[in-house]
Amino acid sequence: MKRSTTHILTTHTGSLPRSRELQEVLRLREERRPFDQQAFDGSVRAAVADVVQQQIAIGLDVINDGEQGRSQYAAYVKERLAGFDGERHIRARPRLGDADFPDYVVTHQSSTAIPQPACTGPIAWKDGDAVQRDITNLKAAV
Repeated sequence: MKRSTTHILTTHTGSLPRSRELQEVLRLREERRPFDQQAFDGSVRAAVADVVQQQIAIGLDVINDGEQGRSQYAAYVKERLAGFDGERHIRARPRLGDADFPDYVVTHQSSTAIPQPACTGPIAWKDGDAVQRDITNLKAAV
């Protein structure tokens, strides 16, 4: 873990914007529709490299992958942990500011319309290879 005795370390949490193309492939994957896995992996590597460079350029101390390889955190939970196989459907809800920025609403795909996983059994780690790919992508980008 990075530490400092000279200043407060800076970072961010959550997703950084993804390209429209990457959003589309993430949606295909989430919907279990056909997509090119190799092209997806390459797009994620490139997107992680881009967001890492942006974070470094603005001076953040603790860098992350900006969640580029996942459609949303809840979907990531379902991919990486056993016991979250169900789906809890939620209604898409307007966000504060949607009325003030209608062009953004049209171009930005909200994760509020994506089904959320529900816990259906004991929780355990799964798909260690995917976790390792995330780590490898981030290390390569840094």
